[in-house]
Amino acid sequence: MIEVKQEHLQFDRAHLEWAILNQASLFDLYASECARQQSKVDKIKNALEYKTAEKKTEFRADAAAAGGKAPTQDQVDCAVILDPDIKLLKDNLLEEEEYLGQLKAAVEAMRHKRDSIENERALVLSKFTMDGDVDPELREQVRQEAIDRATQASMNKQVTPEA
Repeated sequence: MIEVKQEHLQFDRAHLEWAILNQASLFDLYASECARQQSKVDKIKNALEYKTAEKKTEFRADAAAAGGKAPTQDQVDCAVILDPDIKLLKDNLLEEEEYLGQLKAAVEAMRHKRDSIENERALVLSKFTMDGDVDPELREQVRQEAIDRATQASMNKQVTPEA
């Protein structure tokens, strides 16, 4: 059982790079825990269904063995609802479903965070291009060309004979 932490669901614009780098692993953490929890809830539901059927059959068999008239469906349902094992399973199911709901909300929040990071990244890049910088697709190529020109200029200065 993991704790849903508020700081995992937020990001600071000043630390956009950190948010981008950690988003995938945090999403995986919550999504995988959510899948495990869903499986756990499903298993409890199956156990509850099985136990309910078992108790109904047991109650009817006990009534038949006692030699009385057959119990009504309401009597069977009440006996099942009042059974301590059924109560325990239902309480357990409610607790596990509550945790599952928290995890589902966290996964959805992580999706919103991912979209926010992408929007912020696009905004940052658009500011660079609006400020006269080079288009993001060409930025690496332009940087390499600038390094090559500087290197060539430096080499020209060293090769030039002094008078």
